[in-house]
Amino acid sequence: MNNVVNLIGRLGDKPTCRTLNDGARLATFSIATDDGYKGSDGKWVERPTWHRVTVFGEKRVDYIETHYAKGDLVHFTGRLSYSQYEKDGVSHRGVELIGSSSMLAAVKREEESETKAKVKPRGKKAAQQQFQLDEDIPF
Repeated sequence: MNNVVNLIGRLGDKPTCRTLNDGARLATFSIATDDGYKGSDGKWVERPTWHRVTVFGEKRVDYIETHYAKGDLVHFTGRLSYSQYEKDGVSHRGVELIGSSSMLAAVKREEESETKAKVKPRGKKAAQQQFQLDEDIPF
């Protein structure tokens, strides 16, 4: 049996990093992934899905604290952890990803929108450029 989850999404806010009483480091944050459905009018309706993520470990948390910011595109791998607690007589359930590894995308949100705005060559000229690149590969 395997409990492995991969999430690719955007950070909802700057991660909250803290040190616990026993000296362990902890980072918590939320990641938004794209989700959606086709509405009654036939148009696609986008709806983000939010995921809670917790990361343990001094080196991991230090890296997250210095490099990750709101809106960054990130990839996290980890395991799902379920919790249940009672508050004021009401039972609450939660699920979060306990991150074991992560990658920060090289492209920031501002750079990504600039990249999308650039026009890529299309048509016959683009096909010729692609063909020339393929000829240069020695295998």
